[in-house]
Amino acid sequence: MIKVALPGDDRFVKAASVPDPYGAIHTARWDLYGEQDGPPRFWRTPDAGGLLSLSGDTLVASGRFLETDELAAFCAICGAQKLRGPAKTLEAAAKQLGWPVQSRQILHAAGDLRPCAMPPGFCEPSPREVYPLLQEVFGLPEEDFAPWYCEVSHKLRHRQGFLLGVRAEGKIAATAGIYHQNKKAALIGSVATDPAFRRKGYAAALVFSLAERARQEGRVPFVICQNPQALRVYEQVGFTPWEEEWLCCRNREEESVCSPGKNRILSE
Repeated sequence: MIKVALPGDDRFVKAASVPDPYGAIHTARWDLYGEQDGPPRFWRTPDAGGLLSLSGDTLVASGRFLETDELAAFCAICGAQKLRGPAKTLEAAAKQLGWPVQSRQILHAAGDLRPCAMPPGFCEPSPREVYPLLQEVFGLPEEDFAPWYCEVSHKLRHRQGFLLGVRAEGKIAATAGIYHQNKKAALIGSVATDPAFRRKGYAAALVFSLAERARQEGRVPFVICQNPQALRVYEQVGFTPWEEEWLCCRNREEESVCSPGKNRILSE
């Protein structure tokens, strides 16, 4: 039986404290919203073996759900437009829901990292400087800026995230950040390079720097790969396959949003 996780729910917090990207996502969301009143955002199974967290229109599921009928029904009625999580967690529920599925590769840096030279202009930009680049690369709408800015700024102020960039010709030419983390894992995301500045090693240098920082803090770095070009960058740094992620969209019209290069999950 899926039950709501209320403020002070130690079982949800402890279950999310695992070295994987979904534990990092659940923890980051809990740090932001877990102690607030308002509509439910977090749920778990009675034994906390399965966890759910909702942000915007995206529901993240991880762990095990023995009652797959219940999970499918919950996804159908909770109002989420997109469902993401490990393929093994979502397989049965996604089949019952019949939502279109995009498969994505999760990688981690469990072995040695391959150092990359830091380029000129290496910096820690503000979220306001970064968003125009994310708009250009990922096609993000202007109306998403305010909630994104508030959330990312909060994470940076409270050291729950970290943002890097490369400044060239008076603007941010490349960026990457740690937007979700717990004590054991860090999820690197929003890796983007202006098309005019590609093939200069910017993305690899940023990902390496973030991964090295995470490892020095005792966290396993993860990335989620959406296209072959990104895979080459991550492999260059030393990332290797970990698991498969599924992103499921409620409506067929949402498929373009879930496709590589058009993903609107801003901080993965």
